[in-house]
Amino acid sequence: MGESAAVRSRNPRGQGERLREELLRATERLLEEVGSEDALSLRAVAREAGVAAPSIYRHFADKTELVWAALEVSYERLRAAMAEASAAADTDDPVDLLRAQLRAYCRYAVDHPAKYRLLYETRQTPVEPERLAGHPAGRLVRGLHDALTACETAGWRVRGTREEAPYVLWSAVHGRVMLWQVMPSRKDAGRLYRYVDEILHLLMERDGSPDGPGENR
Repeated sequence: MGESAAVRSRNPRGQGERLREELLRATERLLEEVGSEDALSLRAVAREAGVAAPSIYRHFADKTELVWAALEVSYERLRAAMAEASAAADTDDPVDLLRAQLRAYCRYAVDHPAKYRLLYETRQTPVEPERLAGHPAGRLVRGLHDALTACETAGWRVRGTREEAPYVLWSAVHGRVMLWQVMPSRKDAGRLYRYVDEILHLLMERDGSPDGPGENR
């Protein structure tokens, strides 16, 4: 772990946020190595951040809270990239705005493969449903839900179960990204964007029309 594991000097009073950020960065680095919340040691996190283990409890109630907070950083980067793409799109069509978000999702996965894998390859300890509702992935799901609602308001119908539609989009695009990353084919990100067009065409249709949206259709 090199120099990052060296014990650092105590943060001056008022720099608790700096310590919290150091703990999150240390957790992120270690999760990339061990790949599991269960395999993550709070003692190792403290050592990586250069603090005493009890210092962690000043900011996080338990290991699950610490892991979720570390994952939240990456989820927020992804969500922000999707929001920026939607804001920058030169259109008012909600389907095209959703398309821009999903393509930004793909770009994030392509441009930040380690951070992206951290989100989906970190095995996490099961929690009660009440606590699960606060998982940082919830922001991503709610964003997709809101985008689909905007499409419905504009006259589009979402095929299938509306409650599951955000998860259909999320899992479909994620699955295609993972196949793209691991298969020994030429890495043309355009294939991911074309897949986004295809999944939107399959999932959505105009009221009274059998045809879904799609570029160049």
